[in-house]
Amino acid sequence: MSICFFGLKDKSKAGCIKIGIDNNHPLLQLSNIIDWEKLAEIVLPDLKATTANGKWWLGRKLKLRIHLGAYLIQHLYNKTDRQLEYDIKDNAAIQIFCGKQLVDKWHCPDHTKIEEFRSRLSPETHQKLANIIETKAVKLGFADPTEVDIDSTKQEANMSYPSDVGLLCKLSSKVTKVISFINENIHPFCSIKPMEINLKKIKSLARTYFFKSKNTDLETKKSLLKSLFDCVKKETRLAISNIRCMSFHSSRIPWNIKKDANQIAYLALKYLDDVEEFINTDKMVPDKILSFHLEAVTCLTNNKIGDKKYIFGRQFQLARIKGNYAIVGKCTNVEMNDKYAIESMISLHNELFDIDAVSVATDKGYYSKKNDKILENANVKYIGIQSPKNITESKINQLPCYKKEELINRRAGIEPIIGHIKNRGQLRRSRMKTDKTIESSGYTSVLGFNLKQLIKHNTEQINGKAA
Repeated sequence: MSICFFGLKDKSKAGCIKIGIDNNHPLLQLSNIIDWEKLAEIVLPDLKATTANGKWWLGRKLKLRIHLGAYLIQHLYNKTDRQLEYDIKDNAAIQIFCGKQLVDKWHCPDHTKIEEFRSRLSPETHQKLANIIETKAVKLGFADPTEVDIDSTKQEANMSYPSDVGLLCKLSSKVTKVISFINENIHPFCSIKPMEINLKKIKSLARTYFFKSKNTDLETKKSLLKSLFDCVKKETRLAISNIRCMSFHSSRIPWNIKKDANQIAYLALKYLDDVEEFINTDKMVPDKILSFHLEAVTCLTNNKIGDKKYIFGRQFQLARIKGNYAIVGKCTNVEMNDKYAIESMISLHNELFDIDAVSVATDKGYYSKKNDKILENANVKYIGIQSPKNITESKINQLPCYKKEELINRRAGIEPIIGHIKNRGQLRRSRMKTDKTIESSGYTSVLGFNLKQLIKHNTEQINGKAA
């Protein structure tokens, strides 16, 4: 074998290179089967509502086809905004998917504009976009909505474990940061004796609690927590009172100071009362504050082997139709109890598809006589809600053993689908920082999975025709 040494000494030069995209490229084929006008109809109300002064027809035009393409690519490959910007600039197939040859004066959007477009869409719109893909799959014959399996999954919020010791330290740090700004910039605090917090003492008490022996008895733990709480309350009481009385609406105040000041003003006293109640009664109040930057968060018990015992976030309801496409239900609350989700999921199914579900399968968590009745009224022929062993009453629609086993086995197939959605998106742990964007990231994880399924089935169809 001979060896070529050309190009080893030369420097690379900028230039124009033509890259050919095959007609059967997956992204090109996906672009041609997506109903872009339908997507535009879904996002337009939000874009019009979030335009300054409501005059969406004025100013520089938003290239909707470019941003819709970038939006789908981002969730198809689970990219960050900066990664997506680099990929659009460097990948010719992605450029064509984003309308390179279709849009006049095409350009790659900046990562800040990608984030701005996504943030202008409401969670309801993200959910509609996630569910519109499987309706297209049904029209193309890739999916069958008559077979439905329903299950729930938990999404972890972007927050640390809400231990009281950690939150007390975090509260002290936030108060210290805000009063440092006040002491330096706001009259009359900058000319008189400034407010002070002994943060070193607070952190010393926190370290004493953190590094206590594993065999420490409960009374000692409670005593250490009370000492830390009393110190935090004493040190921050005056500062919290002053912050609550002040206004932080001036444009000169940095955004991070405004954010922390608002959290302190609205949440600090409530949180301190919650901790005091726990110390005095050993019982946690139902609406205890778990995070200073998130409100829509609850503690969910996780029974999966190998995972965390407790997850702090929200629960999503998912349904799988034949063909392995997922439908995501609207999160009306963070808990989304299984027993009360059947009716909403069946209603969503009927809104999306013209065909009624013939068979519906769920696990034991969804069982109730009411849910059996709901499915019967929805013209479901085979009701596969698994019942606990201690249920002795006969079900409304009793199935033969072979059909019952068939539905149980079929329902188990939704578990790996949920696993794929969680691992390829943000349904496992979101990287977003607000309640609205965390909920939206759960919907877009389902969107990305459905797009992958659409590419897979369309590619298989093309290869079948070619063969």
